[in-house]
Amino acid sequence: MSAVLVATVGHGATSLWYLTRATGLVSLVLLSATVVLGVVASVGWTRERWPRFLSQAVHRNLSLFCLALIVVHVVTTVADGYVPIGFADAIIPFRSPYRPLWVGLGAFAFDLLLAVAITSAVRRRIGVRAWRLVHWLAYLCWPVALVHGLGAGSDSRLSGALVVYLLCVASVVGSVGWRLVAANGTPPRWRLGAATTGLAALVGVAVFAITGPWRPGWSHRAGTSSAVLAQLSAAQAAGAASSGASAPSAAPSTTPTTIPPQAAGAIPASPFSSAVSGTFSVTGPDTAGQVQVVLSMRLQSDGLSLVVTLDGPARQGGVAMTSSNVVLGSQHGAVTFLQGSTIGATVSGSGRSERLTLQLNLDRATDTLTGTVAGTTGAVGDDGGGTGR
Repeated sequence: MSAVLVATVGHGATSLWYLTRATGLVSLVLLSATVVLGVVASVGWTRERWPRFLSQAVHRNLSLFCLALIVVHVVTTVADGYVPIGFADAIIPFRSPYRPLWVGLGAFAFDLLLAVAITSAVRRRIGVRAWRLVHWLAYLCWPVALVHGLGAGSDSRLSGALVVYLLCVASVVGSVGWRLVAANGTPPRWRLGAATTGLAALVGVAVFAITGPWRPGWSHRAGTSSAVLAQLSAAQAAGAASSGASAPSAAPSTTPTTIPPQAAGAIPASPFSSAVSGTFSVTGPDTAGQVQVVLSMRLQSDGLSLVVTLDGPARQGGVAMTSSNVVLGSQHGAVTFLQGSTIGATVSGSGRSERLTLQLNLDRATDTLTGTVAGTTGAVGDDGGGTGR
């Protein structure tokens, strides 16, 4: 259940992670375009420069391209290793330990699209009626994929992703509405029922997005187990070593840090080492996307207070640190490096400087922390030479 520091840059800076996110969004765009073109072909809309067979051909090719892009999305997700998702989780719905419901919906949508592609390839052998029945699943595939993207994606709150979602929804809703109006051979009650069902589904998705993924703290409410959250925190801290998550020049945070009572005790004689315990909190993101992580602890050797504050833009599960503040008793300083489960910092005061090395374990289930801190004396202004990656 324990985890190391969460407030570091993890795999979000890797090319595989970016590729996973990009292919997910582009796949939704292509799937939306496929649905729209399918409607255009079914309505029979034609123009001199856009014959009906062209709609069918583009619709078919876009479907295949979308399927190929989803395969890339799955492969990069598994290969990146940021979350514990395997290839079986991408095919068998609702077995992933990470956000099982929302990742499971993605697997379900992938299975539906795969079924449409396979039956289209053997259309002549299974008959038009069976093929058409399966082909209608494409209409179900789209809303399932949309909810999967909202629930499992890490970019749902970004303005760019929001624009993509709104454009996809507007295009599909508009085309389906056109299809219902143009379906002259369909009884009115069937069209009314389909319109009512579609409207209810649209309202449901909107309510889900507003009350779920678009609100802060969704990663903790998305159904991820505490054990997996701990593993992700460890992966993020370890990722600092490969993503350049060091901040030797980070300026102290301008946000005031409240020092608990008895904080201004005497600093132990150097070198010293002590077990620490305490709590941590994550605040934000605010309107500017900034997050603050506060690690508040005490040295068990003498009860001296140690508070580490990290500020920066929100990242998947944590913060990309841009500023820091460290308070040990009456001494103040900043973080000098982050490497794995280790935090390096320097603090100074009264003509004395301390190099601190912290090894922390964070329990996401209880918001508590334990670990050790070691200190050695340095000259005032000495940054300790730490250059964690």
